[in-house]
Amino acid sequence: MKLHQLRQFVTLAETLNFHRAAEILNIAQPPLSISLRKLETELGAPLFSRENRRVELTAAGVAALSEARRTLFHAEQFRLAVKQSLAGEQGVLRIGFVGSATQALLPRVLQPFAQRFPKVDLVLEESWTTDLLAKLDQGLMDLAIIRVPVFDSVPARIDVLEEDSFVVVVPAASPLAGRDSVGLEELRDQPFIFYSKTNVPNLRSLVMLMCHEAGFDPIIAQETIQAQTMISLVESGLGVALVASVSGHGSTRGVRFLKIAGASPRNRISLALASRPDRNNLIAENFRALALTLATPANGPLISK
Repeated sequence: MKLHQLRQFVTLAETLNFHRAAEILNIAQPPLSISLRKLETELGAPLFSRENRRVELTAAGVAALSEARRTLFHAEQFRLAVKQSLAGEQGVLRIGFVGSATQALLPRVLQPFAQRFPKVDLVLEESWTTDLLAKLDQGLMDLAIIRVPVFDSVPARIDVLEEDSFVVVVPAASPLAGRDSVGLEELRDQPFIFYSKTNVPNLRSLVMLMCHEAGFDPIIAQETIQAQTMISLVESGLGVALVASVSGHGSTRGVRFLKIAGASPRNRISLALASRPDRNNLIAENFRALALTLATPANGPLISK
């Protein structure tokens, strides 16, 4: 039994006319008759009665029709699944992201992607940049939304998606809270909530360098990984912190976000998409293409090797 025989059976069952069915199937009538006879022989029962030039379904034909239609439907779904997979339109996409990507970037990109590629299953995992890049390198993730700059060389293509900069977070009760901006040098005597040396080395190094350029070594009171944890510790009165400005969007907490007055050119941190083009993942490439159309970076793509 072959799929083309089932297709011929369904077509004749719907037309009950050999000439018309042959036209629809774009074959001659005799081969159609021979093919269906072979199918009936294989099944051991007639599917059609052919009396007085009238074609009608037999009881066996009526019983078989719905199953034949169902088989053809699933065969077409099978073919379509392969086609969509080859086009990067179906399958699983594993994306890692840093916490601050949830503020604006992820909602801006995920919803349009899900609408355009509804048959792609997204597997999302939150972590920090160094961990995400390691998992991307190991093949445990297909894409990673990370914070840049990244000072160590990584075997990935890096596309900036969202430009940002540091702001200073102070408690609402701080004497600085009523201001719009503050110079880093004014924070030399303040305890800092700092990025973890082990897990967030890039942002830690950048903040440390900015403080050194401002003429002081920061007093590190606490270390943590996520910006939202840093903000909570500032709110608890344990110190001040530097976080990406997007972390303060919509905040109603007991902290204030101040611009850095006279900030150096180093005060540029961005969200970027890390990918591995060498793995020929069409689903990942489709996500990247869409993300780039929705991005607002000032810089073009970077290649790290």
